[in-house]
Amino acid sequence: MAEAPDRSLPDRHENWGDIKAAYRFFNNPKVTPEGIQSTHRQQVRQLCTAHPVVLAIEDGSELDYTSHRSVEGLGFVGGGIGRGLLQHSTLAVTTDGHLLGVLHQIWWRRVRKLKGETRRQRRARAKESDLWADSIRAIGSVGPNTRLIHVTDRGGDCYETMHAAYASGQGFLIRAQHDRYVNDSTERLWGFLERQDVAGTRIVEVPARPAKGGRPAQPARTARLAVRYAAIQVSPPRNDPRFTEPLAAWAVYVVELDPPAGVEPVEWMLLTSERVESVDQANTCVDWYTYRWLIEEWHMAEKTGCRLEASQLKSAKALERLAALTAVVAVRLIQLRELAQAATDPNVPDEKSLRDQPAALRNLVPHDWILAVSYLAKCRPDALTPRLFWLTLARRGGFIGRKGDGLPGWRTIWKGWAEVMTLVQGIAIHQLILEGKTCG
Repeated sequence: MAEAPDRSLPDRHENWGDIKAAYRFFNNPKVTPEGIQSTHRQQVRQLCTAHPVVLAIEDGSELDYTSHRSVEGLGFVGGGIGRGLLQHSTLAVTTDGHLLGVLHQIWWRRVRKLKGETRRQRRARAKESDLWADSIRAIGSVGPNTRLIHVTDRGGDCYETMHAAYASGQGFLIRAQHDRYVNDSTERLWGFLERQDVAGTRIVEVPARPAKGGRPAQPARTARLAVRYAAIQVSPPRNDPRFTEPLAAWAVYVVELDPPAGVEPVEWMLLTSERVESVDQANTCVDWYTYRWLIEEWHMAEKTGCRLEASQLKSAKALERLAALTAVVAVRLIQLRELAQAATDPNVPDEKSLRDQPAALRNLVPHDWILAVSYLAKCRPDALTPRLFWLTLARRGGFIGRKGDGLPGWRTIWKGWAEVMTLVQGIAIHQLILEGKTCG
């Protein structure tokens, strides 16, 4: 799958026996998504221990199999129109935006509300809003010297999410959607923060947004934000007897100044467990929240790069097992892009990236890969640098590198990577021929 993430199961295998074995694996009831990812998750947790703070970025994504009418066990997606699964994922990301991997995943089937269901009955059954807190509890701690900060969008704005983070000894950074009561229920969140003085301004890079639902597409832009912050007490929900005490938190409120005409301005109300007593601490929270976009790109890598929604497996359980493997392959796609951008970004200091040192490449890349890429780059193997290595891969994938093109993306890098992989396989076959080890 890693060698050919965009191909179907039959296309990835050379003979019917291997294809049949793959189908048996994905349809085996003894195989679980957690078992498939267990080694990866263990390695990710180990990587987390090297950092004092790690962002645990949570988000849900719909897997749409509406066109696959024979699939059994699906719920509804697309506002009740389509059929599919909800995938709730948590990624580990460093505080400088480097993706470490998958910490946890849950697959959920949406069901329609029962007619005449009471509030007590609704609270008694599992709900989609529980997934955020369930993930926090399932992940727990990764070690005594590492603090996880669970980062969510507005879907995670729930008192139970915050409570679960505190109970697990971890932190949270949640974009609020509810204008909830705060400070002993004497004030509303938005009104309280709007009355705070502007502590400063800061710049964020807003990525392009495709058209979705009734919202028009928006191009990428640079936004200047006014920053406010304050300590608050989050009041417990009035109609949930499980929670009776307020939670201490901080709120960071940022609003875009002078947005372009016709563009929805940036406005984030961020609730966090971390102390915010200066504008620098507020800006740190904003920086952390911007890394949430990484999980959106990872979703795209799953669906577009790995074509997860094109699978022809016939049951929801089999699709969950496939999704568990695809999640790890998608991590690899994003990490390839990070390596390429670190080596080609002119804003990264040379001494940090080692991008122009051939010896640094030999420590990272097998010799056959250096031979193949140096041939494409028209240079000697011992002169190939990390920068030229990744630029060559990007160019083979269609990257032009014009002044306004920015850095190569994961799709471009993967196209070049796949082409070089074929050349490397050719080198290996040629070596076998020279050694007389072929079947002929």
